[in-house]
Amino acid sequence: MHRPHAGQLLARLERPTTTESTTLAVLSDVHLATDASGTWKVLHRTERHLRAAVECVNDRAIDGVVVAGDLSRDGTPAQFDRFDELADFEPPMVAVPGNHDLPTTFDDHESASIEAFERRYTPGELPFRTRFGDLEVIGLNSHAARPAAPAETWDGRISAEQLMWLDETLSDVDIDSTLVTVHHNLPATGDLYERYRAELPVGGSVPGFSNPEPLVELLASRDVGLVVTGHLHFPAIEETDGVRELTVPAVSSFPHALLLLEIDERGTTVRSVPLTDADGMVESIAHGYEKDRVLLSAAQLGTFPLVDEFESARD
Repeated sequence: MHRPHAGQLLARLERPTTTESTTLAVLSDVHLATDASGTWKVLHRTERHLRAAVECVNDRAIDGVVVAGDLSRDGTPAQFDRFDELADFEPPMVAVPGNHDLPTTFDDHESASIEAFERRYTPGELPFRTRFGDLEVIGLNSHAARPAAPAETWDGRISAEQLMWLDETLSDVDIDSTLVTVHHNLPATGDLYERYRAELPVGGSVPGFSNPEPLVELLASRDVGLVVTGHLHFPAIEETDGVRELTVPAVSSFPHALLLLEIDERGTTVRSVPLTDADGMVESIAHGYEKDRVLLSAAQLGTFPLVDEFESARD
């Protein structure tokens, strides 16, 4: 009899909570490529890893699926078409765009539009609000592109209009049963990356938020319990000015995993589920052993669980 991998305990968090048990699958950085190979993202295996994510979800009782950005390698219509062919999730799925998903001024190819992304992967608009079981999920767009105006950078940006929408939306939800998802990372996780990078034999900058302060201030003032991000490819739990951030490991690169969030009245249990076997991990490490984020993922894997607030609550 087939038994799905139970997953490795990543964290137990006091929030979000739900009255009725709700399970969410969260994945990020698929970087689905239709005509590329190699690199530390193991592009020639991205279809296989997405199929594994679909199997992982459909083997379980999951209430919803959230993709925290970078569905595609570089935002072409063909890549999104292939994503839709393979992403045959049985539960409903929503996604926020990553820095690779929407048009930029430096694209040398046709790119899918913001409107197309909204139609395919949201309840109809960006930002969005939706519900899975007893959990409220709010999705933000941190890509700097606007309709008919490609972005000039991969840095993250939250517009004033989104902040106004978010403030109004957060006033109308049960904040303890709500999570916010956005692709780019909050400052504390960016700082974690920089600290690790200073200790590693390689380096490289990663696009960050160009204007994180207003977003963090709003999230803190509304006492949001959890923000889910992608982008940096490694698992992490950090806190910026009292705002807890859970960063999702990549589907495309090591450690090739998705997260299961099991939410009930006690809080949120986070488990990491691998999407490849030992041979796949070896191939991935061989492609990326000189890449800082692969090394950082390996370092983080040795520290699970990253946080256990259930233990502190009992003390």
